[in-house]
Amino acid sequence: MPGIDNDRWGKVRRIWEIIDRLRGEGGCPWDRKQTPETVQTYLIEEAHEAASAVRAGDVREAAEELGDLLFMVLFLIHLYEEQNDFRLGEVCDLIGEKMVRRHPHVFGDTTVHSAREVRDNWEKIKAGEKAAAGKASSTIPESLPALMRAYRMISRQSQGEYPQWNNLEDRAEEFGRKSRDLGNQLSNGAPVDSSLFGELLAGLVNLARLEGYRAEDCLHDWLRSLGPPTP
Repeated sequence: MPGIDNDRWGKVRRIWEIIDRLRGEGGCPWDRKQTPETVQTYLIEEAHEAASAVRAGDVREAAEELGDLLFMVLFLIHLYEEQNDFRLGEVCDLIGEKMVRRHPHVFGDTTVHSAREVRDNWEKIKAGEKAAAGKASSTIPESLPALMRAYRMISRQSQGEYPQWNNLEDRAEEFGRKSRDLGNQLSNGAPVDSSLFGELLAGLVNLARLEGYRAEDCLHDWLRSLGPPTP
């Protein structure tokens, strides 16, 4: 298969063997006492650092931070293996089957005409999986950055109880009207409830979504364009 070679998987195996050594007799006292519960917070930190490096366009930094993230993922799986909860092979099987199932336009006979259709199909397939398994729809973590969380919630709700989120013309007109109302209130010195700012931010997140952008990324890009803060 193109892009896959034994040397690559040998390097992944070396990381696993390093974890074996760290967790084994005579290994690192700190690593030996860790549990999935104590390690999960580092997974979040490493993910944020990797995302920051990617946004910055620093490929060397991205490689290093993605390495930290990969190590933490493998470390967590290793801990679960030690508890006989699941093994690395099972993790790979689960994600492999899921990716094939959620890309019927690649691995099946479904036809799509845009990236948005792909995303819509993904949400429908995911909801169907949950329903078939008798599970409630997965929750969106409150710990996500607010703009990212809004994007996820709006994307999901637009496929269910709020299809009106997908009407670009109506949402743009609504955003313009509410923005003018806010501007008038501020200009006149009238008190403004914080919920109005939240509503407008959510509307802006949705408009960016409909144009194929993530508001979180847009804001990061704009902030980066300002350059580093002056001391």
